[in-house]
Amino acid sequence: MYLRILSVLGLVTLLSLQSVSARTWVNSTGQPIKGGFLELRNGSVRIRLDADGKVVSVPLKVLSKADQEFVRKRAMTGKADLVALAVKRIDAAVDAGLEKQKLNYNENLNDHMYLRRIYLDLAGRIPNYDEAKEFLDSRNRNKRQELVIKLLKSWDYASHNYNHLAELLRVKTTFPGTVLRNDSFIYWLKEQIHTNTPWDELVREMVTAEGRIWDNPAVGYHLRDNGMKLDHVAFMGKVFLGTNITCAQCHDDPFSDWTQYQYYEFSAYLADLETKGKAQKAKMPNKKELETYIATTQKLDPKNEEQKSKINNIVGRYQRSLQDMSRASELAVHTVANRSMRLPDNYQYEDGFPRDKVAPWVIFGKETGTAAAALNPRQRLAVWLTSSKNERFAMNIANRMWSRYMGRGAIEPLHDINPENTLNADLLKVLGEEMVTLNFDLKAFAWAVVNTKAYNRLATRKKINVTEPYYFPGPLLRRMSSEQVWDSLITLMVEEPNQFRLDSGDRYNRLINASQSPGSPKEFVTRVDEYNKFKPVQTLVNAKGVSIVNAKPPKGEKPFGQNALSRKPTGPTDEEMMMAFMEAAKKRKLLLARASELPQPSDPAHFLSKFGQSDRTFVINASSLDGSVPQVMELMNGYATEILTQPGSKIFLEMKNLRSNFEKADVAFMSILSRRAIGSEQHLLDRALRAGGPEVFSDLIWALLNTPEFLFVK
Repeated sequence: MYLRILSVLGLVTLLSLQSVSARTWVNSTGQPIKGGFLELRNGSVRIRLDADGKVVSVPLKVLSKADQEFVRKRAMTGKADLVALAVKRIDAAVDAGLEKQKLNYNENLNDHMYLRRIYLDLAGRIPNYDEAKEFLDSRNRNKRQELVIKLLKSWDYASHNYNHLAELLRVKTTFPGTVLRNDSFIYWLKEQIHTNTPWDELVREMVTAEGRIWDNPAVGYHLRDNGMKLDHVAFMGKVFLGTNITCAQCHDDPFSDWTQYQYYEFSAYLADLETKGKAQKAKMPNKKELETYIATTQKLDPKNEEQKSKINNIVGRYQRSLQDMSRASELAVHTVANRSMRLPDNYQYEDGFPRDKVAPWVIFGKETGTAAAALNPRQRLAVWLTSSKNERFAMNIANRMWSRYMGRGAIEPLHDINPENTLNADLLKVLGEEMVTLNFDLKAFAWAVVNTKAYNRLATRKKINVTEPYYFPGPLLRRMSSEQVWDSLITLMVEEPNQFRLDSGDRYNRLINASQSPGSPKEFVTRVDEYNKFKPVQTLVNAKGVSIVNAKPPKGEKPFGQNALSRKPTGPTDEEMMMAFMEAAKKRKLLLARASELPQPSDPAHFLSKFGQSDRTFVINASSLDGSVPQVMELMNGYATEILTQPGSKIFLEMKNLRSNFEKADVAFMSILSRRAIGSEQHLLDRALRAGGPEVFSDLIWALLNTPEFLFVK
C-alpha cells in the first residue's frame, strides 16, 4: 500500500521550518531589521523580530527590491500551521459524511498518478520528461510536499489559474466595437495571481477601479460589460456570491424568492458607475505642416491637382486612424455624482411605481462596519461584498476552488448555491470558514485542498449526475480542460512552455492614447503608421521582448533541446531541428505558447475551441468537457499532433541521442503518460520496435496521445 501524503504533523514540521527562517531586512533608508517572515497582508509584511519575538508590520513598498521579491516568493509559506489545521478540519468533515453513509475512501494514489494529477491541477499541464523522471526516481519522503510548494510558486500556477478566472470573468482580448485591447487587464490579473493577492483584495480593487485601462488596468473588469449595467449586476451575483438573480431583472423570480425590486436595490450600488465617457480630444500636428511633411516624404507636388488629391487622401487616412484611437478613449470607468437607480418604465408590482428612485440595499444580511457617509455606493458595495462577515462571499469562492480540484462543488450548481439544500452542509461550512481563516489566500487554500485525504485518492470512475449526492471518497474522474490539453501538448513540443508571454499592453496603449502630444509631423506619422501595422501576435514576446513570430534560437545555443549534437557528424543540431520545427508551426498558424497567452477566446477553428473553450459571452463557466468527433479528428490528424510528431519537437530531441529503442520508448511513455511501460505494453513495444522503421516513434507518440489515459485526470 502506498503511503498516504504526509501527516498533518509532518506538513507543519516541513513548512514551518521554511516560514520562520531568520532574515535581515533592509528598508529604503538602509536600516536593517532582523526577523522571520510570517505573511504578506494588505500590502504590509509581518515579521517576527529575533530580539524579543514581537510581530511588527512593515509596508512592503519601503523594503528593498530584494526583500520585496523574497516576500512575493515566500508569502504563502507563512500559513503552514493554518493550512495544516484546515486540512484536519476538511478531512473531519468528509470523514463524517462518508461514515454516515457507511462509505470508504477510494484507493490511495501511487506516485505517477499523483504526479500527473498535481501537475494538471496546479500547473495546468503534464510534467515533462525530466520532471517526471526526477520525481519518480526520488526517494525523498517529503517529495510530494516539496513538489506542491514548487508548483504553487511557479508561473505555471499563475498561467493555469488565470485560465480559471478568465473563464469566470468572461475575459476577452478586445472590447467589442472599438480598437481597444484588454491586454493590460489580462497582464495585471496574471500578476495578481502570481504575487498571491488575496481574493478579497483583488475583488475590491476590481469593483472600485476607476480610470482608463492605460491608467488603471483593473478597470477591465467593468469595461467587459460596457453598456450592460444590469447584466453586469447579475454576473456579479453569480461570480462573487454564487447567487443567480438574473430572472429578477425583468420580473419576480417564480423559482426563488428574489423580487425585481430587490434586483434594482442591489443594482443601485452601481447607479453611479459609468463605463463610457467623453472621448479624449485627438491631437494632430498642424494640418498644413502635416501636408508639407507628407508631400516631402512622398515626393508629391501640392501644386499639382492630382498629387494634391493624393496628399489629402493620405492626410484623411491618418485622421480616420486618429478617430479610431480617440473612440477607444471613450471607454473609461468613472463615477457620476448623485445619479440614482430608478425602477423600469414597465414596473408592475405594488412595492413601487415606474421610475421611482431605489436606494441601495444588499441581497444578504446588511452593511456593517462601514463609514457609509464617507464612501460612494460602489465603494460601500465593495466593502460589504468582500467582508469576512459576508459568509456568502467566502463560501462561494471556497466552493468553486473545491470543485476545481475535486470535479464537483460541495454544493451545486456553482453559480446558484443554497446551503440549506446541500447534503454536505458541514463540509461547505468548513470550506467557507477556512477560506476566511486563510485570509482569502487562494494559494494557501489550494495547498490545503491538495493535502486532504479525499484529494489524494483514486478518482471515482462511476458517473455521478449533478442531482445525485456525492460524499467525496475521491475526486470525480475528469477530462482535461481544453487549456490543460493544449498546454500539455506545448510541454511536449518546446523546452520552455512559458517562454512567450503576453506583454503588459503598455506599448499598444501608448499607440492608441490619442491625447498624447502628437510631436512633430514625423513623430506623429511614425506613431500612426506603427498603429496601422500593429498585429496582435506582436504582443506575444519572450524575456528579451522579441515577438514569437521573429524569435529564433540564439546562435551557438540550443535552448530548445537538452541533447547536444546528433551522434552522426552530418546530422542537424538541436537548434537547426527546432528552427525547422518552429517554422512548420508558423506555416500552420500555430503559436506555440500557453493558452493563457493566446487570444481570449480562441478562434472557432483553433484547437482550444474544438476542445470546449468557452466563447466568453453571456454565460459564466460555459466551457465544455464533453467529447466530440472534431476532438477525435484533432488529436488523430490535426495540426497540433502533426507538428508534435515532427523530429524537431522537444520529445523527439529527448529521444534523439539515446541508443536503445526501449530508452526512447521510455521517454515517450514518461513524457506523455508520466509512467513507464508495463509488462504487456513492453511486449507490444518490443515487436513494434523491431519491425518498425524511422516513423515508429511518431506512431508511438500518436498512439499514446489518443489514449483515454492521456486525456483524463485519474
